[in-house]
Amino acid sequence: MSLPLVQQDDTLPPDAMLPQESVRQRVSDIFIYQMPFNRELGLELREFEADHAILVFDRQERLVGNALQKILHGGVIAAGLDVAAGLVCVGSALLRHNGISVQEFHQRLARMGTIDLRVDYLRPGRGEHFTLTSTLLRGGNKIAVARAELHNEAQVHIATATATYIVG
Repeated sequence: MSLPLVQQDDTLPPDAMLPQESVRQRVSDIFIYQMPFNRELGLELREFEADHAILVFDRQERLVGNALQKILHGGVIAAGLDVAAGLVCVGSALLRHNGISVQEFHQRLARMGTIDLRVDYLRPGRGEHFTLTSTLLRGGNKIAVARAELHNEAQVHIATATATYIVG
C-alpha cells in the first residue's frame, strides 16, 4: 500500500508554519511524484520516517540494461538507491523540527543535494518486483549519510549504497 498523493496548497503565505506531517507529505510528494525521472522509474513510497524509508518498483522493459538477461540497468539501480538514501537524509533534516515555515522549507530543499554516492553491485538485477530500503546513518545540521539496499521479491540482495548529502 503506497502513501496517498497529497496536493500541495501553494496559496500558503511564506511565513505559514508546516507541521511535521505536512513536511513529510511534501518531501515524499516532491521526491517520488514531482521529479520526472523518479516518476519514470515507477517508484512507490511504502514507508517514510525521519530515519528510514521503503520504496518499491516493478521491472519494466524500459528499465532493462541487458536485453538478453532481462536485468535492471545499473543506472536504474544507482538512481533508485540515490532516491531512497536522499529521501531519509532530507527527511531527517526537515523533520527534526516541530514546525518549519513554507519559506524555510523551500529554501532548505533548494540547497540539498547528493555529495557522494558509492554503489556496490552485488548481483545482477534479476526479478519482477524490487524493494529499496534506506536507513539514516548520520543526520547532522549540514551533512547527512544514509545506507540504501535493493532487494528483489525473493529477498536477493542486489546492491548496496552509502550516500552523503548536503542538507543545510
